[in-house]
Amino acid sequence: MSTKKLLDLTANLAAEMKVPFAHANIPRADSDSSSFIKKKIPALTIHGMSSDWPKLLHSRNDQAAKVNPDGVYLGYRLALALLVRISESDCQSFRDK
Repeated sequence: MSTKKLLDLTANLAAEMKVPFAHANIPRADSDSSSFIKKKIPALTIHGMSSDWPKLLHSRNDQAAKVNPDGVYLGYRLALALLVRISESDCQSFRDK
């Protein structure tokens, strides 16, 4: 649900910031980024799901109490830094070939 260049940028930025970052594929999942990707517009989906997502998502364990506030804060910081980095870049920088 993300284009490669934006995914790579995010992984590199997370490493710079020392923010945990991993990929978690969610089979048959869809997001708003899909419609952009279909039009060849760079897009990224950021989520806080871990590899344990099948045990949580849409189950009895899918509860607000399971949300890690520190993880949400780190995700916010990463997303904000990502927006700054993208805004400082050339418009065509993140288009996949």
